This record gives sequence, C-alpha cells and structure tokens, in this order.
Amino acid sequence: MNAQWSKNPWNVYKFPGRMEVEKYVYTPGLHGLEFAKALKEGRIVGTKCGDTVYVPPTTFCPDMSRGEVAEVLGPWYIESYTIVYESLDGKPLEKPVVIAVIAPEDAEGALVHYVDADPDEVYIGMPVEPVFKPPEERSGNILDILHFKPTAQS
Repeated sequence: MNAQWSKNPWNVYKFPGRMEVEKYVYTPGLHGLEFAKALKEGRIVGTKCGDTVYVPPTTFCPDMSRGEVAEVLGPWYIESYTIVYESLDGKPLEKPVVIAVIAPEDAEGALVHYVDADPDEVYIGMPVEPVFKPPEERSGNILDILHFKPTAQS
C-alpha cells in the first residue's frame, strides 16, 4: 500500500488498498457499556470521579481509578455549532442541518449531536435537551438520541 502524499496540508490523503476491519472487535469498556445501556433506557450517564462526572464516560478517572457510573441530567447547553448546507457528496441539502457540541452543566465533557432548531436562531449557550427515539426503536448507541431541541428557556 503506497500513500499518495501531498505538500498541501488541506488535501485528502489516499491510502489505496483494503483494511480488514471485520477482524477487530471494539470494546467500549464497562462504563461504555453502561453508557449504551442507559441510552437504550433514554438516559445519559457519565463516569463519576470524586466530585466530577465526565461525559461521555471514561474508562479510567484521571487518578487511574475506575470511578462509578452517574446519571447526567443537564441542563445541556450548546458550546459550539456548525450549519451544514451540503451532503457529503456536495449536493445541496433540502434543509440545513445544525450539528453542535453540547455540554451538560452537571458534568465535564460534551456530546456532538444534531440540533433540531432553525439555524438562524441557534446561538452559543442555547439551552437544549435530548430527544430520544421511541423505546422500541433504541439499540444502545448515540443515535438513540434523535437530536437535541431548544428548551422552553431558549
């Protein structure tokens, strides 16, 4: 496999060939499993290390202890966002999509997710809340959260 390198850092590097990803198994760790289980239940959890909760959960705390699973209740706020107008193949989207870094007030860290809001009304610090899929449609992954939506405080 020979990579096609470019001196322009904005170019995409191409690695011809094939990766055997099927033989690798990703293990999210105990807290990652609890995170997936909680999403399936319509909750968001993190790892509690001392007085701090980290979301998404970490495998180990900064002091290398395991910590414990703790529910993250929010409120959640938009820390940054972007508005996407084109699909990955460059075609205009029917409706712009807002993707944001969303942080809870009661934990460290953030989630990246869709926000169901008018792009002209989104702002840094906007309070939002998660909207989950119906229980029978959840599978234990981040897309069990359909999107975040502005709260009544917005």
